[in-house]
Amino acid sequence: MSIGKNIKKLREIHNLSQKELAEIAGVSDKAVSTWENELKEPRMGAIQKIADHFGILKSDIIEDFKLNVNPIKTNTQKISDFSRPMPLLGSISAGIPLEMITIQEWINVPKEVADQYPNAFLVKVQGDSMNKVIPSNALALIDPTIEVKNGDIAAVAVNGYDATLKRFYKFQDGITLEPESFNNTHVTQFYSSKDQEFSPIHIKGKLVWYMAPLDIKF
Repeated sequence: MSIGKNIKKLREIHNLSQKELAEIAGVSDKAVSTWENELKEPRMGAIQKIADHFGILKSDIIEDFKLNVNPIKTNTQKISDFSRPMPLLGSISAGIPLEMITIQEWINVPKEVADQYPNAFLVKVQGDSMNKVIPSNALALIDPTIEVKNGDIAAVAVNGYDATLKRFYKFQDGITLEPESFNNTHVTQFYSSKDQEFSPIHIKGKLVWYMAPLDIKF
């Protein structure tokens, strides 16, 4: 079940109009309509207000399972108390603003990580160009609000193509993107100031954490 359908079900269980739910979430009733029709997804702040009002977890709204609108309180701390959902984005191209990229799904990450990087997003690492540091298919957490400095690993889009992870260096005469791979076919790429007139480089954010893929085989 989608977030929009979860919100609609929650509203109907409590016999609320879209306007009444909008007041709870601090948004317009039109916004609630776009959520329920799956035209847009609510911001985390609105989800938190709804969850707080009904005494449920954000994950009860975000995740794909039956809503527990009257949770039983026990002395056992739930696993969800130790994690927070963060968005896994699809392809990140240079010309697409981050807020316009479709969220593929929500992935639970440790609470401490999510709280430290509240504006970050996850991307799936494709290829082995950074496998000395981060394995292929891992889920990398990228924070677009942190300044990328020389030597940092960043998500970088070159010439409008989907972002790639590389170690980033900016010099007076250009930018270097350096792989760290056991595969020696990957080589350092240098883009001079003139090159960037034809192949512009867009930094999408800094790598701050990563986790193994959910389907990893040992």
